[in-house]
Amino acid sequence: MSVVFGCRACGKGVEGAPGAMVKCPACGAEAALPPAPTPLIACLACGAELYRHRDFNQKLGLAIVALGGVLWFLTSSFWALAGAAAIDLLLYRLLPDVAICYACKAHHRDLMGIDALPKFDLERHEHYRFKRAREEGRIPPRDRPETSARD
Repeated sequence: MSVVFGCRACGKGVEGAPGAMVKCPACGAEAALPPAPTPLIACLACGAELYRHRDFNQKLGLAIVALGGVLWFLTSSFWALAGAAAIDLLLYRLLPDVAICYACKAHHRDLMGIDALPKFDLERHEHYRFKRAREEGRIPPRDRPETSARD
């Protein structure tokens, strides 16, 4: 069981177990992770919503398929590309899911209840992305229509 999240002080990656004090290796800041509830319902680092995602390195998947494409080009055989795609699919099917936080991008691995979490939702992602941009000042706050007082 582990949670990988960004340090609140310096932003570097920190890994720790639920229910433990975690010390940042870069700046030495300490953070306490709450114990993991069963089932997992919210991010242990910030408390925001989670989604599940296959714990598969997308760059590795693309590299395997690209290698198959190069082999197909060199050998003129369709089977090189089909074999690369089969290896990529097999790795994708065998690897477990990981829970990822929409807000802070923390990764929660080997915790109970990850399978019950919803899959990625673009609308929720965009909500948290715009919320973060507003908090950082990159997007001006929304103009609220002023309500007129009725006499």
